[in-house]
Amino acid sequence: MLDPGLNSTDQAVLDATVSHIEDRVKILRDTEPYLIDMSAREATLSSYLGHTLDDKIALYEMARDLGFHDFGLSNFFAFPSVSDGFMEYLVNGGHSLDPFFTTVAVEPLVDDQPFPMGPAATQTMHYGIPNTILLVETRPATLAAIGTDNQKMLDDLRRHIREYRRLLPSRTARRGRIYVRLADPFDTYDENPTYLLQIIRMLGEEDITGILFEDVKGTRFPFETYALVKMMRHYHPKPRKILAHPHTANGTEDAAALECILAGGDGVWSGFTPQAAQGGHGSALMFLTNLMRARNPHVRRLFNTEKFQEVAERMWQIHDHIDIPPNTPVVGERAYLYVDKYFEQTDDPRDLDPKLIGREAGYQIMPSWAPAYVLQRRLAELGYDHDISHNSALHGKMRAMMNAALNEGRQTKFDYPENLATLVEQALAELGDTTPPADDSASASALTQRYR
Repeated sequence: MLDPGLNSTDQAVLDATVSHIEDRVKILRDTEPYLIDMSAREATLSSYLGHTLDDKIALYEMARDLGFHDFGLSNFFAFPSVSDGFMEYLVNGGHSLDPFFTTVAVEPLVDDQPFPMGPAATQTMHYGIPNTILLVETRPATLAAIGTDNQKMLDDLRRHIREYRRLLPSRTARRGRIYVRLADPFDTYDENPTYLLQIIRMLGEEDITGILFEDVKGTRFPFETYALVKMMRHYHPKPRKILAHPHTANGTEDAAALECILAGGDGVWSGFTPQAAQGGHGSALMFLTNLMRARNPHVRRLFNTEKFQEVAERMWQIHDHIDIPPNTPVVGERAYLYVDKYFEQTDDPRDLDPKLIGREAGYQIMPSWAPAYVLQRRLAELGYDHDISHNSALHGKMRAMMNAALNEGRQTKFDYPENLATLVEQALAELGDTTPPADDSASASALTQRYR
């Protein structure tokens, strides 16, 4: 039945729009995300000062307490490193190693030579770490540069999988897990898409837990992630896992993580915060809060979301030794300091109520704007009585005085309590005995009122 006022074409257009949106939101809402936390590993590459053992322990404990159950270990080397100290901490403390994964590079195999056991493989065996991620480079140009070819790489990868299936404990839900990490699948696609499909198809025939893949340079579009996951899922049906790891470069990393889910993937392997590698990555924080905006009930069931803000602030200090930059989405200081009523996020569709991640919303006075609605709430926050916080004439005078200062080339952070107090006093003095009583109507003023 047609809605009133719509013809059949109108109705078809509307139905297609609604279906496109609602079908995708439903996928995001219903998915039960799976993540491998890389907080102690990823930001190692980008930290100016590096991670000490205390840092590694803190990062692990924070992620664990948020609700993460699986963790990627940092690299091992031919020389002692903090990674070795972290393993000693786990072993000496009696911690189960079931949640942990080493990353072992797939190397070209040589006939009549022993199977290569580099530092990561050696430490995997030494400590009895029960799970591993096999990192493989598949780009044909890279293979040629190291003296191998496409077919031999396939054969060597298969032999690595089977050797680690032998070396690791018998496979259970928590032990003997093997992920294959494709380091350069998009570059492989550029050079030889047929070969990429052959790799993915071959992996579908092997006894692995799932596939991790990344966009190393962060230059691919989200729809490319969608297409790649679709291809993977064809050869790797659930419950096998497919996890994405988009890096930053073009600003679409968080969208790419969602495209992984929309295409049938399971989640991400990443640090909780965005710091990683060259510029950063699509983080677990952004991925999970985006699912929350789709009203995904599993995120709050699986994770301690009310601690997201606190943990983000602590991790930022460990990684960069600075506070979170104020304009950072979701967890930046200004993310929920509203400069206008129309930016408020509550429980409307796709909003993320700040209380869900441990934040309190507030209001921020910006000298060039500062509508009465915001002035009311900022003044009330600071404890001004109703005659001040809801005095529209006073607010108009304050706005005029802030703009007069800008006209004179004077810039002042009027949002600071001491500066705001001075502004209020000066505005009251100029109004004198003509100050009218408080007026509550500004709280519901129309958008056009903000331009007066």
